[in-house]
Amino acid sequence: MPIPTPPKIVTSRLEKLDGQLIQAIDALTDEEASKWPTTTAPSCKWHLWHMARWADYVQSLLSSVVADKTPELWEFAGVADEWRFDGVDLGMWGAGSGLGNESGQSLPLPGVKRVRAYAREAFELLEQRVGMLDDTTFNAPFTDWHNVETSTGDAMVGYLAHANRHLGMMEAISGVLGKDGSVTV
Repeated sequence: MPIPTPPKIVTSRLEKLDGQLIQAIDALTDEEASKWPTTTAPSCKWHLWHMARWADYVQSLLSSVVADKTPELWEFAGVADEWRFDGVDLGMWGAGSGLGNESGQSLPLPGVKRVRAYAREAFELLEQRVGMLDDTTFNAPFTDWHNVETSTGDAMVGYLAHANRHLGMMEAISGVLGKDGSVTV
């Protein structure tokens, strides 16, 4: 079997990680997924929403690298309107970063089923975009979300690291709630 290319490795890792984020939320009831164990530890539902928003934001940024520029699902599919998020502060990039715990806890997130559905759609869009990367586009110059000049591939490795941190938080919160704390074994 040939050694996979860097774009194929990142695509494979992304697909596995997205599945684990969904698996982590599926192990919880709506009440459990919505529970903030403390005021400084966001709920699993919040972590899933945050990663869905990130995936949606990143897929939109990557769209111009691999195809025509497209907007975020959050806007073009009317998710923000459906959830009544008009005028709600969503932090940096509209994805919850830097929002603060009090503001994060007050977000009008719908039930976990709807958050999961949005996450699945956003994850699929990002997986499609990343799956379209080849060696040239993977190594192409890319300005990331922090306005750092890097490559598309490096930005995606950074995305994977960020998403894994949130998966770890979801696993830890699941453990605190008395559930199996790992989706990886």
